[in-house]
Amino acid sequence: MAKSLAITIILAVIFAGLGHIYLGYKKRGIIILVARIAIWLAVIWFLPFPIDWIVGPIVGGGFWIWQLIDVARLYNGIRITKIHGQTQVELGKD
Repeated sequence: MAKSLAITIILAVIFAGLGHIYLGYKKRGIIILVARIAIWLAVIWFLPFPIDWIVGPIVGGGFWIWQLIDVARLYNGIRITKIHGQTQVELGKD
């Protein structure tokens, strides 16, 4: 089944890792999801109030942007081709 780039990006924007899971990269998506939660908790628990408002958006935001770039790269690596009337999915080589 063909995947939609719009849905992939929307899921990745809503919560880190959901776009990966949607594309079928379940293990990678779960790792990203858990890592995002761990970053959020670490910032809240281990950094004092004024610093967490500075470091949190930098680290968490950087991770969030990275996973958006990664999910778009993975989406672009999946190619749908028609061969003899059948749809075949080819994974791009990195």
